[in-house]
Amino acid sequence: MTDTPKFSDTAAALIANGYSIIPIIPGEKRPGTYAGSWYGMKDWSRFCDKAVTKFELDLWCKWPDPSICVALGRASNMTAIDYDYGQGEMQRELEALLPVSPVQKRGAKGRTDFFRGFSHASKKHLLDGVSVVELLAHGKQTVLPPSLHPDGMRYHWLTEKTLLNTTVDELPEIPAEYHDKAAAIIARYQKTVPKVEYIKSDRQLKGEGDPDSYWSKLNRLALDNLAIWVPKIDPSAGKGADGGYRLVPHWRGVEKQTEKVGVHPTGIQDFATGESMSPIDLVMRATQADLDPAVRWLSNAIGIDQETAFREDVQGTAPLTTGGGYCEEVNGSKGPTLLTPAAPKPARDLSNAPWRRKSVASPPPLPFSGDLPVPRGALGMLTRHITATAYRPQPILDLGASLCALGTLAGRKYKFDNLRTNMYVVGLADSGAGKEHARTVIDNLFANDLGVGDRLGGAKIASGAGLLTAVRRSPAILFQLDEFGAILHGIADRERSPKHLSEILIHLTQLFTSADKTYRGVEFADQKSRPREEIIEPCLNLYGTTVPSNFWKALESNNSIDGSLARFIVLESAYNYPDGQIKPQVQPPAELIDICKRIIGDVQNDFRLDARHPPAQTEVVCSPEASVVINAAAAWETEQLRLLEGTQFTSFYARRSEIAKKIAMIHAIGLNPEDPVVSVEDINLGIAIADKSIALMVSGVERFVSDNTSESFAKRVVEVIRAKGGPISRSELYKKTLFLGRERDSTMRALVNSDQIIEDFIMATGGAPKMVYRIKENPAR
Repeated sequence: MTDTPKFSDTAAALIANGYSIIPIIPGEKRPGTYAGSWYGMKDWSRFCDKAVTKFELDLWCKWPDPSICVALGRASNMTAIDYDYGQGEMQRELEALLPVSPVQKRGAKGRTDFFRGFSHASKKHLLDGVSVVELLAHGKQTVLPPSLHPDGMRYHWLTEKTLLNTTVDELPEIPAEYHDKAAAIIARYQKTVPKVEYIKSDRQLKGEGDPDSYWSKLNRLALDNLAIWVPKIDPSAGKGADGGYRLVPHWRGVEKQTEKVGVHPTGIQDFATGESMSPIDLVMRATQADLDPAVRWLSNAIGIDQETAFREDVQGTAPLTTGGGYCEEVNGSKGPTLLTPAAPKPARDLSNAPWRRKSVASPPPLPFSGDLPVPRGALGMLTRHITATAYRPQPILDLGASLCALGTLAGRKYKFDNLRTNMYVVGLADSGAGKEHARTVIDNLFANDLGVGDRLGGAKIASGAGLLTAVRRSPAILFQLDEFGAILHGIADRERSPKHLSEILIHLTQLFTSADKTYRGVEFADQKSRPREEIIEPCLNLYGTTVPSNFWKALESNNSIDGSLARFIVLESAYNYPDGQIKPQVQPPAELIDICKRIIGDVQNDFRLDARHPPAQTEVVCSPEASVVINAAAAWETEQLRLLEGTQFTSFYARRSEIAKKIAMIHAIGLNPEDPVVSVEDINLGIAIADKSIALMVSGVERFVSDNTSESFAKRVVEVIRAKGGPISRSELYKKTLFLGRERDSTMRALVNSDQIIEDFIMATGGAPKMVYRIKENPAR
């Protein structure tokens, strides 16, 4: 008895013969993805259009014992016929319609024959309500030997030729009139009048295996509330029996009345193909959208969100009354009952929206508060090592430095969606707070312990051209810059700064968004001696430190609006001068060095460090649970963007998910460099750090960043009063605001008239009343 072939061997043989393959959950028939345990693969049908990439295949081959299927349709140029019945005259007639296929396989019952081409539509032919033969075409898959059937037996080949030793060119084609002739044969054997059976699909019932999942509950709610969303899919949809609808499947180019899709509270059925669908399936087909956009569309259409769906009182049995119209309910034999129109949703109160206030206040509270989650893996180890060896420990700044360091070590090797591990972080703390220690530790780690000192950029960036030269030399590179506020002051003013300096910020902004593509470089007039040099997928990481005042003074408000500042994570020390500790001179832990080396991997004889060639990359996958969190975060961000429309804060929220996912990717890589999977823990850490940065940036822009001199003077006065911590006398305030000069009286009067500060008198002991100023508290905050 021979051993069962490995997935990698079977996959290699099938791909060599031109077939598109997909991994199957062991012992099931569903395409799957592995993230610590097996889950249904939501977007597997894309492999019917295109073959698997080498990176995806390498990942699949590392998964534990996957079964295998072939994706039918365009990518494989192949169609299959499933026979699901015993021997008999009808079988012989149906088989006579087709040329004999040299490749056949068997499962628990019946058999599957393979044919060339993909022009036919999938269709199941029924005899007395039972499937007898099914044509599987584009958008379908069929499980192949030696996969394990759910009944416990293994699929096996019936013929000497198999897909492992036969190319599609050796297979016959299915005649164009097959469906019509098959239907005519079956009609002669029909004993009862055919009736469409509405069968809920696996996704409807199980929600990708979990009856409590958001997708499953959304499907159940959608079936109970057809009147709310079906007419939005097809305004011409006709009403059927028991509150159902009939849709024309325009997405297939079908116009015949007999080939409509039946939508019913008990399920959804395609009359032409016999295929059952869930509401999410139908939205995906009708709108030609992927899973996530379809889920968002359906959720919005029926007025349900994830928080509501997971409440215990939402059972999916009672119709919703959102949507403002009538809704039909099926009450057994009672027939349809009209509900009263839903109460209109109260309009959102925008009276205190930011753009309606005299002075724009901070946005609504962030969903995460308190201390940050504690990072684990390489990110946690490096952060703790830096903090433990510092005289003045600054853990929040050490976390930012560690993110940039690990992002550089992982540079150009990993990808998550269209994102890479490039990070820009700024650490804020007063002089003497210990900002330089993290840079020293990371310098030594790279140069002495890991042997990748070439990935460290210079201590200063002199020009935009110099920056590009360094990135071309080492496309995965880390710049650790002290006095970053002074650097920013020189590069942020694009109107007054010299061109060679202002180009630094321009290139930083463009390199950040080019991490998944080719940075095209600069066109010079002298193309012969200075040709344009391109950088493929640059991974530039930047960690800068500065005192807070220099950082905010360096910025103009247009830098926050155009998105330059939004690309940075800004973290500020909670304690500028913590108690000093004896700084032990210790080497990095062996475990930290080992995991960093695993992240770097083997760079010998590959192009990962060559800016002219595309790198070989590992795809970081996302667990289904983390996907739910990411989708919920995206919905929250959209609400904030709508609320803050017209303010200078929108760019921060527009980048929130991107930054959170980058952090999550780095944390996941640090936990398992070989097979990183973004979990709920990873994405929650990313969101918490992103939100902490956004809160600081929004506050900083509001307090310090100005568009003109008058606004700058006013904000500086407010900060002087705020720093006092209580009422400040007029004499003390005037001494500390000598910078106002002739603008003093007009600035003070403007602040008082706009209710930003209060002018008051207090009684001095044994003396005359004294004028003081204090901050006017804004109750809207």
